[in-house]
Formats: sequence, C-alpha cells, structure tokens
Amino acid sequence: MSGTATAPQPSPTRADHGTSSRTAWLVWGIGALCYCAALFHRASLGVAAPEALQRFAVGPAVLSLFSALQLGIYLVLQVPSGVLADRLGPRKVITGGMVALAAGSAVFAVSGSIVGGLAGRMLIGFGDAFMFTNVLRLAAHWFPPHRFGKVAAITGLAGGLGQVVSTLPLGLALHGLGWMPTFAGAAVLTAGLALVAGLAIRDRPGHVAVASEPAPPPERIAHTLRHVVAQRGTKHSFWVHFVLMAQFVAVTTLWGGPWLTESQGRGQAEVGSLLLISVLGFIAGSWFAGQFISGRPRRRDRFTLGLSCAVAAVWAVLVGWPGVLPMPVLVVALVVIGVGGGSAMLAFDGARMANAEHRSGTASGVVNMGGFSASVLIQLLVGLVLQFVSFLPAAQAYRWAFAPVLVLLVLGTAAQWWLRDRQSIG
Repeated sequence: MSGTATAPQPSPTRADHGTSSRTAWLVWGIGALCYCAALFHRASLGVAAPEALQRFAVGPAVLSLFSALQLGIYLVLQVPSGVLADRLGPRKVITGGMVALAAGSAVFAVSGSIVGGLAGRMLIGFGDAFMFTNVLRLAAHWFPPHRFGKVAAITGLAGGLGQVVSTLPLGLALHGLGWMPTFAGAAVLTAGLALVAGLAIRDRPGHVAVASEPAPPPERIAHTLRHVVAQRGTKHSFWVHFVLMAQFVAVTTLWGGPWLTESQGRGQAEVGSLLLISVLGFIAGSWFAGQFISGRPRRRDRFTLGLSCAVAAVWAVLVGWPGVLPMPVLVVALVVIGVGGGSAMLAFDGARMANAEHRSGTASGVVNMGGFSASVLIQLLVGLVLQFVSFLPAAQAYRWAFAPVLVLLVLGTAAQWWLRDRQSIG
C-alpha cells in the first residue's frame, strides 16, 4: 500500500527460520482465543442493551455512555497498547488484559447502579484495548512477512467467532439464566483463559538462528510515532479502518439491538438472529480478505475503496428509507455492514507493509484508532440525536440518529480517495 516505504525484509526471529510451524500456530492460536473472548465482551452490550435499559433504569443517551466510555478507554489506549506490544512483549500484556476483562465482566454482573455498570464497561474497554495489537505482534514475531496479512485476517475471524457468541447464544443465556449468572460465568471463563495465556504464550521463537544484522536500537516513543504517522500507508489504513470498522461496531456493540426492536419492530429472538447475520458477514469478509486481497497492495486499495462506497450506500438506505425496511433489504444491509467490518482487517496489512517490523505494534495501534475514534463519535451522536428527537416515531427517530453515521462514512471514504496510491487507483 505504501508509496513511501517498502515491506520489511524477513527477520531471522520468525517461524520460517527453523521454528516449528505447529508451535507458531499454537502460540498465535492462544492469543487469538483471547481476542475472541475480548470481542465477546466488547459486543455483549449490543444484545444486552434492552435488559441494560431496564436494569440500570436509564434512557438511550445515558446508555450510550456505557458503550462510549468503554470504546473511549479502548481508543485512548491504542498507541500505548502498540508501544507496550513492542516494548514488553505480548505475553505480559495479553495476560494483564484478560485479567481486566474478567474483572470488568464480574463488576458488570453484580452491579445494579449506573456507576457500577460504567465501571464494569470501562474495565472491559481497558482489557480489550490490549488484545488485538498484541495478537498481531505475535503474528509479526512468529510468521514471515508475506504471511502476516493472512494471519491478521484469520485473527479477525477469531474475533468474529467471539461476536457470534455475543449474539444469539448470549441472548439465550440472558433469557434462560439471567443477568448475573451469564456475565459472572463469562468472567470465570475469561479468568481461566488469562491463566492459560500467561503459561503458554511466548513472545517470539526461542530457538532461532543468530541475526545476520543487529536489531535496531530501542527508539524514543515520539520518534517511532513520527515515523509511523509519516507513512502514507499508515494514514490511508487509518481511514480504511475508520470507515469499515466503525459502522460495524455501531451496530454490534450497542445500537443494533434497540434499532431492530424499536424501529424495525423485530422481537428479541429475531434480534439475536439478525445480528448474527451481520457477524457471519464479518467472518466471511475476514476470510475473503485474507484469502484473496491481503498482500496485494493494488487490489487491496481498490477493494477497500469500493467496499467503503458500498457501506456508505447501505447507510444512505438506512437513513433515507421511509418506514420499516423489508426483510430482504434488512438482511442485505446487515450482510454488507458485516463484510465491511471483517474486511477492515486489511487496514493492518497495509500498515504492516508501510512500516518496519520493529514498529509494527505501534503502527497497528495508530490504525486501530481510526475505527474506534469514529465508533466513540457514533455512540455519542446517535444517543444524543435519539434523545433530542424522542418525540418522533421510532422509525423516523433512528433515521435522524443514523444521519451522523452516514456523514462520518462519507468523510472517511473521501479521505481514502485523497490518500490513495495514484499508481494503485486511477
């Protein structure tokens, strides 16, 4: 993707220098399982939103604070997460993040007050912030550069599986077991996975050949950031993630459930199934991106720009369609939203190609800020607009509330076009 930097050469500390491929997949797989758990916790409020409105006795504007603060914590910690991935190594950071996720889920399970609920979601945001960039760092350590894009896309698939569990299965658990057993059980399982991560993850292959060239000396954080942000590929990838991930997060982490029930007239059982359709689209998008798009800069730039335009068109339909969407239109919209979210993983492929290996964690953190800065804006703006137009019928109110989402998607798509590689896209 980058027109100003070339892909780094393979490092002798990777799995293609004598390290067992099976070990590489095992180490990465444990990290990916942790990311899967993080995505479950991140998206759980999307299905639990109707119950949360009753449990905490709040309106949509206050409920949006739960998600906005969670994503805000996640956003603020993206650059520190990338720096820690480069400095401390993934094992320590992933294990600590899993402990925070378990604690957040436990607090959320037992809380009945707004303060307790906010504290639980903030802990979840804190733990979630350290997962993805550190799993990508494991991929950068254990796999050669030409396989990084595919492994990043498969990491997205793992996250999609976590979101699958946060849709219909979570809804069934909430209705069958209740609020406290569901979230307390999730906390216990997450704590167990934290223990596995601490014992089994290794930061890099331990029996590698001596490097033919010395590793670059540690850089000042400001110096690393300047180099990362200066790359055209980093900036372009930021806006790819801004568009494709943010709109998916908007639907699956909070507003999808209330929109489907209040505006589209769908029952609780249908909501889980419809959100599952979007998550399956996410998984399909991740798989397709990893198999056919990653590692091919020209194809990647064209694909992400075209998909960003398609996503913006879908949201234009959601804003402009009068009344309730017909089921076929609704299903297609949810599939496109999901495919966009899964294909957002291509942003990390572009950032990886644009930056040196020893800056890959920081580059991933900077790019990850794209989607989640937009996500925080969306959560707050949708909640505020809904509160402001509460006198309108629900279908009309959500059309107004989704208008800011459309504006952000158009701006992000225009930024991609402006930062495009002129040799890749005409």
